[in-house]
Amino acid sequence: MKQQPFSIYCEKFGLNVLKNRTASSPDGFKPMHFDDLAQQEVPDGVSKKHRTKWPEETLNSVKSEEMKAVQVPGFFLKKKLEGRESPNCHSIDQADRDFHIWLANSSDDEKADAIVVEITPRVRAEHPSWTSTNIGRLITNKTQVRISGWMLLDPEHPDQVGKTRATIWEIHPILKIEVFVAGKWQEF
Repeated sequence: MKQQPFSIYCEKFGLNVLKNRTASSPDGFKPMHFDDLAQQEVPDGVSKKHRTKWPEETLNSVKSEEMKAVQVPGFFLKKKLEGRESPNCHSIDQADRDFHIWLANSSDDEKADAIVVEITPRVRAEHPSWTSTNIGRLITNKTQVRISGWMLLDPEHPDQVGKTRATIWEIHPILKIEVFVAGKWQEF
């Protein structure tokens, strides 16, 4: 069966469109402390149901937050190549799948204290150095990073809060990665 072109497929799903943003905010990235994102309130009414089933007040509250492009410092703890997902048209090709990365305030934190940040294939294609191997080196070397991207509330994982993540708020997609080297931030 032939897959539909990405743009046609994703127009049908609002969350998938948000997950696949590639443009930066015209206002730039606003600095945000790690703890502020980790403790970001999840509005009442959020559920695993499709967003069109959420109360209007909840949807409006989430939408206003998801229009924020933020910049958050931290440390990568772990990474994982995601499986087949709707935002990537259920592709089986590894080049078409997201990197799921745990960003923590300290390199010694646990995944349960971390925020999930994701690199999408569309953005990764613009950054050849953002390979699994190079991300792995940042983890191994405990390199401080600064992540810039869009806030996103991913309602698909509420059962994982306190186990493999601190919140269902994410930075998804990551649009910029910087590393702290020799006392200054440098693009990765």
